Amino acid sequence: MQQLRLTWLVLVLFAVGIMSIGIVGCGTDEEEAPAKPTESTSTEPAEEPVVASRPPIDFDAEKQAIQEVYTEFYKAFNDNEIKAIQDTFDTASIQFGTIFAGNEPVPVAIGWKNVQTNILALWNGIGTKGAKWGQNDRLTDFWIRYKGSKLEAAAIGYNCYKGSFPGETHLYLIKGDKGWKIHELDSSTENNLGIFGFHKGKPRIEKFIKVTREAEKS
Repeated sequence: MQQLRLTWLVLVLFAVGIMSIGIVGCGTDEEEAPAKPTESTSTEPAEEPVVASRPPIDFDAEKQAIQEVYTEFYKAFNDNEIKAIQDTFDTASIQFGTIFAGNEPVPVAIGWKNVQTNILALWNGIGTKGAKWGQNDRLTDFWIRYKGSKLEAAAIGYNCYKGSFPGETHLYLIKGDKGWKIHELDSSTENNLGIFGFHKGKPRIEKFIKVTREAEKS
């Protein structure tokens, strides 16, 4: 009888052991299940946008177009046509000056309203009334280059306001949707070139200086 009890106890322990192994096995399967995929945290830079190539500059064509704009200004000034002058300027950023008296150069006017006042004063002022831009309307020196997607240019004409002898006119222009427009214009009579001239002096308009000086270094 005692032996029968021992046999029964062994069978019960064996059954419990089998069940424990099954439970542990299930737990192991759950722990080893593959992890869910996670989003990438890569910090690699995105591809840079492709920049459209700029067409080569047709220097001869651009010089001619710049000359035409200056000729229009030159004729309009000498004909006292303020509206025609306005059409050659970028009125949002125009700077305009004239130098004909070394001790009292006329300050560079900024903005169309001030430029217009300046020009009208030259046409009607004592000592300047009837004075013309002389001796001719020719531009001789050009610097043309890209500024972003647009073209910018500096130019010199050896002529000036109230110039019975050759002086210098300095121009800075940008080519936009409506063609070339003058953004800066300053002129100096011959007797002031040692102070404000391109070769021996210091021009007054900044963007003209920037383009010409950087071109000389390149």
